[in-house]
Amino acid sequence: MSLAKPEALLTPSPSLDCATRILVVDDEPLLRQYAARILIAEGFLVLEAADGREALDQVRVHSDQLGVVVSDIVMPRLNGVELLQALAVDHPLLPVVLMTGYGTLELAALGITPPCAVLAKPFSPELLVGEVKRCLRGSST
Repeated sequence: MSLAKPEALLTPSPSLDCATRILVVDDEPLLRQYAARILIAEGFLVLEAADGREALDQVRVHSDQLGVVVSDIVMPRLNGVELLQALAVDHPLLPVVLMTGYGTLELAALGITPPCAVLAKPFSPELLVGEVKRCLRGSST
């Protein structure tokens, strides 16, 4: 099995606009900063929020510049599912990647329709970048 070279992760894809902002939402600062660092290293501009309410505030201010929201599910105040529901109403074309310790079957049992992608924690930098780029490509078609 061949692993991507680290420098490959740091080279922005020429086919994507890396000036697009990615909003990372997680109440655990270390996980939020981990995801943000990965995306920044890829050349993306990153905004951060500690919960769904902060995320909605960021979306209100930057909605025309946001390409993808990457959000945890379990958070205080406004969780990831509630955030996903609010975004589906006000910003239905904004792709959302959910990060979770739960499996997709458990999400389906809760009645949660998968967004653009679901990342199981822990995830690799390559998987996060790949899913964000896939969502960006999907939203531009």
